[in-house]
Amino acid sequence: MAHTARISPASDAIISDLVNKTGKSKIVIIEEALESYRFRERMRLFNESYEKLRTDEKKWLEELEERSTLEGTLEDGLEDE
Repeated sequence: MAHTARISPASDAIISDLVNKTGKSKIVIIEEALESYRFRERMRLFNESYEKLRTDEKKWLEELEERSTLEGTLEDGLEDE
């Protein structure tokens, strides 16, 4: 289902410039920009969570212990085909 959203003239100018430079449609430009923004936000949230974990000494030590336990578990004896 298509929806309509208003954008500022400045945003429209940026999109139009990208259309001219890339040959992609406005929709593709917007979709790619949104995917990029979603990825950056996921990484920002991931980094915030990771930093929070590292500041809690007890939880960080538990994390390191779990990593140590999992170390080498991929060596299951199966050969790559």
